[in-house]
Amino acid sequence: MPKLQGVYRADNGSWYFKATLGRDPLSGKRLQVTKRGFPTATDASRARRDLLEQADDRGLPTVEGSMTVDELLDLYLDGIDADGRLSPKTRYDYRRNADAYVRPWLGRHRVRALTPEVVLAWQRQLSAGTGTKRGKPLAPNTVRLARASLAGAVGLAVKLGLLRTNPLTSVPRPKARRSTPWHWSPEQARAFLASQAGDRLYPLWAFLLCSGLRIGELVWLRWPNVDLDRRRVRIVEFATSLGWDLVASDGKSVTSRRIIDLDDSLVQVLRAQAHQQRFEARAPGYEATEYVFTKPAGGSYHPQHLSKTLADLSVAAGLPRLTAHGLRHTSATLMLDQGVAPKVAAERLGHADPTLFVNLYSHVTPTMQRDAADAIGAALFGDEDAAAG
Repeated sequence: MPKLQGVYRADNGSWYFKATLGRDPLSGKRLQVTKRGFPTATDASRARRDLLEQADDRGLPTVEGSMTVDELLDLYLDGIDADGRLSPKTRYDYRRNADAYVRPWLGRHRVRALTPEVVLAWQRQLSAGTGTKRGKPLAPNTVRLARASLAGAVGLAVKLGLLRTNPLTSVPRPKARRSTPWHWSPEQARAFLASQAGDRLYPLWAFLLCSGLRIGELVWLRWPNVDLDRRRVRIVEFATSLGWDLVASDGKSVTSRRIIDLDDSLVQVLRAQAHQQRFEARAPGYEATEYVFTKPAGGSYHPQHLSKTLADLSVAAGLPRLTAHGLRHTSATLMLDQGVAPKVAAERLGHADPTLFVNLYSHVTPTMQRDAADAIGAALFGDEDAAAG
């Protein structure tokens, strides 16, 4: 927990606070107030906050009372960068969302002026597209992400005594719409692979479809983590994008580090990939690496480049436009459609919670329910049906 702003412990164990109430209009000196004798730091912080609010109500220029949301965001975002509690990707997203969706609307507001009504109006503006780029409404999930950076900053303001209560607690987050993940049918997936047969990227697409890897897992997959004889790969290295820059990540969840088994066809695909790499490595200037999937001149791919390439290829093949994440969803759907147990499929994909996995792919599970019903019926009544026949 951050240290309470302006609150200190005295030698006798009690607590006191210091506050700055602007400057004396005659001397120009800062007006410092110190009050002592509080039994706890919380009591001292509360009294300090009350004093600042009273001064603010009387129109006295207080340093803390004049803090804007822009300044609070700077304080919060610089703080999480300094302590490194959150992942680089999360910190990057917080800054990006704050710049895009919080500062333009609330940046000039004083922190003390943030009320539930102000926050609610801000969310509604984003949801309606008022003032957003291109004037398009933001999806509920985007508004939730924008709110996350503001929530962190406002939480810090409460801890520091700049706000008495958190205005966001009274404003519900937009409810995310539940939608079926974009994916291909088995027939479409086979048609896409057939359209790419012979292309140098064919092994990459086939591996994504069969393994269900995240694109950030695939681009940093290295040959030392591939065991073709035992037909398995270890997923232990992860790349995440900060804008266009790639940085190392710990993975999406604690289950991201995992071992994936390969079927014989996929082993042959990887052997062909290794052969292609050895051929390309003969060219002058080739950038040698240990990555499994590399550019023609060597070196790893960028996830966004691969995702855009896939989208273009899928349209050119006359199929619904799909990105790399869509191939992952397709892989999950194929597993469930072929009767793979949801828990096993979730483990293969590196999902932390099989329950959330089942909810995400509930559009597939009805057929599994039918298969289960038929299997139970055959076990209980199969002999009677045979006898009756």
